[in-house]
Amino acid sequence: MKTLYIILVLVLTLQSCRNNSKTEETAQSDLPCLSDSEVNALIEPELKPVNYNISLNGKIGYNPNNVVQYVSLVDGIITNTNVSLGDHVKKGQILASIKSIELNAMQSELSQLQSQLKVAKRELKSTESFYKSGISSEKDLISAQSELSQIQSQITNLKSNLNLFSAKPESGVFEIIAPVSGYIVGSQMAPGLQINAGSEPLFTLSNLDDVWINANIYPKDISYVSEGMPVSITGIAFAGKTFKGTISKISKVIDPEDNVMKAHIILKNEDFQLKPGLNVSINVEKTLDRSALYLPKSAVIFNDNQYFVMTALNSEKCQLQAQEVTILEQDKNGYYLASGINSDDKIIEKDALLWYNAYLNN
Repeated sequence: MKTLYIILVLVLTLQSCRNNSKTEETAQSDLPCLSDSEVNALIEPELKPVNYNISLNGKIGYNPNNVVQYVSLVDGIITNTNVSLGDHVKKGQILASIKSIELNAMQSELSQLQSQLKVAKRELKSTESFYKSGISSEKDLISAQSELSQIQSQITNLKSNLNLFSAKPESGVFEIIAPVSGYIVGSQMAPGLQINAGSEPLFTLSNLDDVWINANIYPKDISYVSEGMPVSITGIAFAGKTFKGTISKISKVIDPEDNVMKAHIILKNEDFQLKPGLNVSINVEKTLDRSALYLPKSAVIFNDNQYFVMTALNSEKCQLQAQEVTILEQDKNGYYLASGINSDDKIIEKDALLWYNAYLNN
């Protein structure tokens, strides 16, 4: 009886093992396998020098070498404006009208000085004649020359101050003239505005042929960024277009307010797409003195704060496995791996996420 019991237990155990084996085979057979073309499309990781990808933020600004700001030299009231922010103006174009008692007084003073100049010229001519005849002394001649020179200097200064204004027939009203051609990129002008000599600029002109990109370099990236490095510039206002440039200058000190180092990138402003004030993203790549295995982004799956790749064991169609990997660095096209795979591993690139999901729960 005892022997019969042992035999029965062995039979049941063997039967159970056979059933489990069939279940595992059935589960394995339910998983998808690679086709011949998919096996041929498997890729191997590439050993490449590591590119450290740096993302900076920045803002488009004016080229300070191509900007003219007009600050009023006199007090007055703006009576009329002829341009608006963003308008293109030509040198000598009338921008606004201003009523100023000071300008009227300056113009009157100029007329008086011009009359005095005629008198001074006649006196100098007479003194020179008397000096040649021995009637006047050398001191008299020098005094006449000095007086003429002072009047001429005062006239030159007044004309310089009045150069940006043009008198209108109406008494005390003058016109503000554009000193150069360019775009109105800043304006405080408005009819009725009271202006004071030396106050904030009434308008700012820039030709916008080229602009400065002012970039912020954070402390962790300072050692990787240097002058002359190529950069790619993008922004939501550019409809997917990328602008190429180089870092022209990097400040030698840290900005105390933002705790960043400032860099400048000068770009030609073709078609005037680069508008001052727009925020931009700046991408810089630095090739490091080391190499690592590299895979394209399409071959790497991110799930639950981890990175995985799908490997085909021994290039077999049905022996697939999700392998966790560690990311060292990444660029816009792929990832440099610190660990997880070998250089001869066969990796699924096409539809990698679909294969990962298919094998996730098995």
